[in-house]
Amino acid sequence: MPDTSPPTSDPRIVWEGRYGSTTEFLYGTEPNDFLAATAPTLTAGDTLCLADGEGRNGVYLASLGLDVTA
Repeated sequence: MPDTSPPTSDPRIVWEGRYGSTTEFLYGTEPNDFLAATAPTLTAGDTLCLADGEGRNGVYLASLGLDVTA
């Protein structure tokens, strides 16, 4: 039976509905093009990865040896 409950604007519920109910990567596993092009210019150390969604960009930065907080 389809879900007939009204839509919600609660970001926690929206997030869980989108990302919490699947093990698939909705946006792929490769970093975005801009990050892939500019990451080689970054120096080792603490890195803040904002709005990282599923974490693909943070994982990529960590694979380069950066200490990532996402």
